[in-house]
Amino acid sequence: MPLATNQPLKVAVLGGSFDPIHLGHLHIANQVLELGAAQEIWFIPSGMHRFKEDTILLDFDARKSLIDKSIATEKRFRCLDIDKAGSGDGTTYEIMHKLKAMHPQYSFAFLIGMDNLIKLPTWYNFNWLKENVRFLISARPDYSPDSTIVGQLKDFSYVNCKPLNISSTIIRQRLLNGLSIQGLVPHHLLIEITRLYKDIFRKQNR
Repeated sequence: MPLATNQPLKVAVLGGSFDPIHLGHLHIANQVLELGAAQEIWFIPSGMHRFKEDTILLDFDARKSLIDKSIATEKRFRCLDIDKAGSGDGTTYEIMHKLKAMHPQYSFAFLIGMDNLIKLPTWYNFNWLKENVRFLISARPDYSPDSTIVGQLKDFSYVNCKPLNISSTIIRQRLLNGLSIQGLVPHHLLIEITRLYKDIFRKQNR
């Protein structure tokens, strides 16, 4: 939907495995909106993550369902399944290609944490990414921008987000150890997320 000013809608793309989605993801997304870096956040769960292909536990449909339930009350959040296995190869290159082709009326930026910036040159077709994708670089404690990498990006800006110390890895490890994840995931999904992962761990230990 076009803006009254005829300026393209600014959309920040938040990709990842979301195994599972947690309050840290939602906190960053909300901060990007509050800081005016984007007008909508589009969550893109990975179908085949190049760097996590063998470690993702929940299947795609379960991960997307949890995202949908997490963002149901926020009209400025959307979740797309364009990277579902069979329709995507898990690369940011393909995701951004698809989004630009499907929604040429929008202005897209890919959100990346400063801690992941050092890995950016290893991403598939980095040469295309650095010339054609706008990056929103989110601040991370104890990390500073790598000028060698940032200097190669044609279009980028910094977002002074204050991340929460929460990760999907921490959540999975706590569940594996039988600990509570209360306060780490949306409250209304606490029971469902706990059950989903405990079922997986139970099957793995058979």
